[in-house]
Order: sequence, then C-alpha cells, then structure tokens
Amino acid sequence: MELIIEPDYKMNTNDQLNRIFNAGSIAVVGASSDQRKFGYMTLNSLIQGGFEGPIYPINPKADEVLGLKCYPSVSDVPGNIDLVSVIVPARFVPEVIREAGAKGAAGAVVHSGGFSEAGNQELEDQLLSAARECGMRILGPNIQGINYIPNKMCCMFLPVIKTRGPLTVITQSGTVTTALTEWPDQEGLGISAAVNLGNQMDLCESDYLDFFAQDPETRVIVMYLEGVKDGSRLFKTLRRTTTIKPVVILKAGRTSVGKRSAASHTGSLASNYDVFASACRQCGAYIAHDLEETYDAAKALACMRSPRGNRLLSVSTSGGAGILAGDHAEQFGLAMPLLSEEAIKGIRDNGAPPLANLSNPLDMVTLAADHFEQVIQVADRYDPADVILLNLGDPVEGAVALAEKLSRQLTASFAVTYFAGGEEEQLGQLAMHKRGIAVFKTPERAVRGIGAAVWYAAYRRKRNLQQGGIQ
Repeated sequence: MELIIEPDYKMNTNDQLNRIFNAGSIAVVGASSDQRKFGYMTLNSLIQGGFEGPIYPINPKADEVLGLKCYPSVSDVPGNIDLVSVIVPARFVPEVIREAGAKGAAGAVVHSGGFSEAGNQELEDQLLSAARECGMRILGPNIQGINYIPNKMCCMFLPVIKTRGPLTVITQSGTVTTALTEWPDQEGLGISAAVNLGNQMDLCESDYLDFFAQDPETRVIVMYLEGVKDGSRLFKTLRRTTTIKPVVILKAGRTSVGKRSAASHTGSLASNYDVFASACRQCGAYIAHDLEETYDAAKALACMRSPRGNRLLSVSTSGGAGILAGDHAEQFGLAMPLLSEEAIKGIRDNGAPPLANLSNPLDMVTLAADHFEQVIQVADRYDPADVILLNLGDPVEGAVALAEKLSRQLTASFAVTYFAGGEEEQLGQLAMHKRGIAVFKTPERAVRGIGAAVWYAAYRRKRNLQQGGIQ
C-alpha cells in the first residue's frame, strides 16, 4: 500500500526548488577517488562544471577526494548545507537524509537505485518518511542527477554540460538526458537545465514544469516520459505552462514491448499512448515521435520568431535541397504556395541570378551570399510566406553573416538548413546557433522543426482567441 504523508512545509514547492537549483553549498555522500564509481563522477562533474560554492565530499575512509577535504559524515560538515547528493547503498539513504535535514538541507539528489524500481517499495516509503520528517524534498531516487547552468551546478555523474542556452530538459532516462543535453552543447545552442526524474517518489514532472515555467533562463521545456503517476495533475500543469512557454514531449511506451520496458526501467505504468498524446496536444504540448524530432522541435521553438501561419518558402542553393523540403512540408502541416506574378517580377527586376528558378521552392543556382540577401529581402516584401527557410546544400562564403542579417530584417519567421559538409558545415552551424538562429542539419529536419513552431503558434492563437485575448 502506498504511503501518503501530507507535508507540513514552511515553503511551497517552487520556493524549495529555487533553493535546490540555486544551492550555495553541496555535500556529496559517497564521494570516491575511484574513477569507475558514480561517487567520483558526480563530485568531478560538480568541480568541472565550475560550481562556485563549497563542496563537501563525504567518505569515512578518506581524508581527501579530488583535492577537497573529506568528512566522515554529513553531521561532521561545518555549517549548513543547501543540497546533498547521495550515492550510497539504498539501505543507508534514509539516515543520510535525516542528517542532511539536521544541517538545513532543502533537498537531496538521490542517485542511488534499489528502491521501488527494484521491488523495494518499503525502503522507498522509509526514505519518503525521513524526508517528510525534516521538510526536505527528494529528487529521485534512482537518477542521473540535475544540472542548472545559471548556478554552474552540474550535480550528475555525466555528462558535464556548461554551454548556457534556452532549453530545459526533463527526462525519465539517463541515456535520453545525455542525448538531449549533449546535442545542444555540441552545436553551440546550449541548455538552461537538465533534470533526470527517476522514480519520482516525491518531486515529479509536474513540479518541475511549474518551476521552469517561471524560470527566466528557460525558453522551451523538453520532456521524455515513460509513465505518469498523476495524469490529471500533469495535464492541468501543462495547460498552465504552455500559456507561458512551449513544451515538447516524447512519450515512450507506444507498443507492448515499449510499455513492458518502461515498467522494468523505472517502475512506471505506461498509459494508453494515443489518449495520452491527444490530451497533451489539447493542453498545448507538442508531441514528438522520436529523439531527433524532439530536439529539432525544441530548437525551432526556442530560436524562431513565432510564425504567423503555415506558409513556407524554401530558398536554396540547388534544386535538391528545395525538393527535399517540399517532400516533407505537407506531412508537418506546412503549405508551399507558388510565388505571385508580382513577387516574381519584383525579384527578377531586383537582381535575381539569371538561372534562378523563381518558384517555391526557389532555386537560386548560385553560391553568392549577396544574391541570396537581395532576393530574399525583395521576396519578403510581397509576403510570400510565414516562414522563410534558407536552404543551403552547399558551402556559401559569408553564410553566417547572411543568416544573421536575414534573421533580424525579415518580416517572416526564419530558419536555416546548412548541410555543406565537413568543417564548413560544423563551424557554420555552431556560429549560427551562438547567434540564436535555428539551423538544421537537413531539409527534412528543418521542416519538422518549423512544423512544430507553426503548430504551437496556431495553438496559442486559438487559445488566446478562446480566452478573449487574455493570456
């Protein structure tokens, strides 16, 4: 039977999460000098991540770990502690929590496994009781950890992400957490925060949604969920959150095999996928179908100006890039109307390359950045589309400066595909992301991302209209 104890907290959950994510001091219980152990990895992540407050390694068998003075127990640490990171066998965790509570800790990141996910519900109940006794909040157990870039607090055993950006990643899988934080890190887009959910014994996905909806560093919330314990609360929270900022959800467990795997992973009970996805959409969350789409949707929502509608104009270096975009547009709710005769004449009269195919897709048949700038700016005056995609399938000298100028000057929303190949592609994408431009690796991925931005913008317009213009 599930243990339910009503907390008597002095602060509400958002206040407690604020203290946790902005912790000024951290104790790492189970810190180790053995590089193979999570106690080493987590302590090293905090150090490498640049955490600026005191870090207290806890290990009764060591005097020093990674150059830091070690303490036998949490009780031996001088002064108060804001947050405790726990990496010890499950049976010892409740007592660690009591000691941390006595030191004034607001919360505990419990990396340790061996609780309900392993069939040990009684021990998990004991952990919850210990936390309630001292007014602490539990993140986990059975989690990779958390990372809050504004506080330089990488309290997870891997990866160490330091690139600051617009995405907050909340997932029920360590592997997915790694993918959805390393991709934006490697591409120069960056994250604001990462939260691995684990068993959600205490704090759950809805608590984090509420918190990051108010976080000024977060522009888009990205979620990977295997199961939800309180669907009604999640949907209410989603509906509130999506009036403030976009949420992208990847829900696992669509098939019988997926549901079985989710249950064995974190003990989650997978819901009916179609019903869950439909409810999330009604609450304003964009539902992705795989990891790449999840990331591309989040990127577009974070970087693109909200599209006014679903019309897309692709302007490419060659025909193939435009055709690939066109092949996927309809699937993701996008229309690619032909250019008007007036627009075609205006473009032709204002320096269009002689071999350009003035249609949609608009094939420039040139690699000159100034030609692209002139044609796209002229085309934009005729309102040909709600989103203009600069679709570069070849290296273009000055591509970064071109994209930056267009992103500032166009009336239409703007995105880039850059698949020039090799070092030019990597450096160009990195530079564009650092300037806040949505740039994708292929036309297909660009269209998927743009489709997500168009969908969310349409949802917000409809929601705003239903509420009489009150958001």
